[in-house]
Amino acid sequence: MFPMQGNQPQCICSVPDSHLPLTQRLGLDRQLHKLSVIHIAGTKGKGSTAAMVENMLRQCGYTTGLFTSPHLMDVRERIRINGELVDEATFLRNFWSAFNDFSDGSTPESPGMPAYFRFLTLLGLKIFLEQNVDVVILEVGIGGRLDATNCIRSPAVCGVSPLGFDHMDLLGHTLPEIAREKAGIFKAGRPAITVPQPADAAAALEERAAVAGASLRVAPSLDTYADGTGSPLHIGLPGAHQRVNASLAIALARAWEEQRAAASPSTPVSARIEQLARCQLPSEYLRGLATVHWPGRGQIVHDPETTEAAPDSARLSFYLDGAHTAESTAVCADWFADCAAAWKTDAATTRHILVFNCQEERSPENLLTPLARVLAQRAVPIHHAFFVPPNSSYGKLGAREGPAELTWQSRLQAVWDSLPRTRAIALTGEPGAAPPLTLGKAAAATLPSASNGKSVLPCSAVLPTLQSTVDLLRKAARESPTVRFKVLVTGSLYMVGDVLKMLGVRAR
Repeated sequence: MFPMQGNQPQCICSVPDSHLPLTQRLGLDRQLHKLSVIHIAGTKGKGSTAAMVENMLRQCGYTTGLFTSPHLMDVRERIRINGELVDEATFLRNFWSAFNDFSDGSTPESPGMPAYFRFLTLLGLKIFLEQNVDVVILEVGIGGRLDATNCIRSPAVCGVSPLGFDHMDLLGHTLPEIAREKAGIFKAGRPAITVPQPADAAAALEERAAVAGASLRVAPSLDTYADGTGSPLHIGLPGAHQRVNASLAIALARAWEEQRAAASPSTPVSARIEQLARCQLPSEYLRGLATVHWPGRGQIVHDPETTEAAPDSARLSFYLDGAHTAESTAVCADWFADCAAAWKTDAATTRHILVFNCQEERSPENLLTPLARVLAQRAVPIHHAFFVPPNSSYGKLGAREGPAELTWQSRLQAVWDSLPRTRAIALTGEPGAAPPLTLGKAAAATLPSASNGKSVLPCSAVLPTLQSTVDLLRKAARESPTVRFKVLVTGSLYMVGDVLKMLGVRAR
């Protein structure tokens, strides 16, 4: 089999010129030009932006192909046709066709299987060609310049979502360095659109656009547009930051439709372009923004085992967001605080619980500090924090063998406990603190032996597995029928995907 690298994009070692032998071996080298591609890079929100673009254009009646990463539960999430996971038969037929082509075409100059992410990228493009989609929305894996998705030589339009610090060992340690890598998707004569960026990052994008011969502009603010009804614009994804992503998505969809109209005039397309020129959003765009869904980002799931007739009666609810940068954990905290403000529950009978993990190459201080700071600023306490390894393995495919090693989770706990505001809320009688929650025998039995037989829910703990964590929370919810447990799961998209699986949520 080809080198499986868990759920992670493994693409940085490539260079653009290395794409050609691989596309040739799949017979794609003379076909990729048939795809009309919207190529999106960025640090934060590129997946959400891609989902918005896809939904808006699908509402306009186009056949869409969407390629994103990583997947949460099913690898087919990465390749969607008209918003739906590619069906198993199509996926498997094309998978084995590509697998055999790479196996048969191996030479010393062009060795066997490409790495996992590159294979899936080429597989997605192969499927989009077979399905004859009108438009492909292609999300970059890591960076841009050296990414596997950068085999597209002439995209219809490129986008760059908000920039920040991530994958710095690969992309650089300053925003200009990171911006230059992201701008590596810009192509000569093709439009590129971004959002307001820090000044040094914006200058780097301009510099790379000039070198590439691309025309770069900033997307108009969402406040520029009206929906014709005077009603507030509704976006299906939670969080104020999604307004920035939506502004980029609108600009990208508009740029693509303008090219479509120039090549093949159409009355409905022309009408939408005229509306946009008047700063009015077409009904299809409004519907696309309002109904967009992006799993694992600002997603709420009420535990089916402890929920009664209506969600409002849920004793155990999970708030899932795969935030994994300093900026995104702050945004995640704001979203959770917004949710807390809307809960129709007595603060005295509500417990806020954090379930957290992050990859070991990330700085826990950089992720947990903004999370704790924003929650403290919003007066939303975390009463209990659990640090848990995910079920998914980052380095290999398949189930984890044997018990997880918990040294990393112990470090996460130590960082959390060292945050002054967090310690004050969790362990003292200051505002926001809660009285100890006594556990029944069933819930107490699920705590690790380190709890020394205590029958109270600890303020922080390392738990050995996600299953034991969910079991503990379910038992606590059953034993405390007057308490509502609100569980924030964040720090890792992989862990979010694992929790969704455990809650019985199906990939869609």
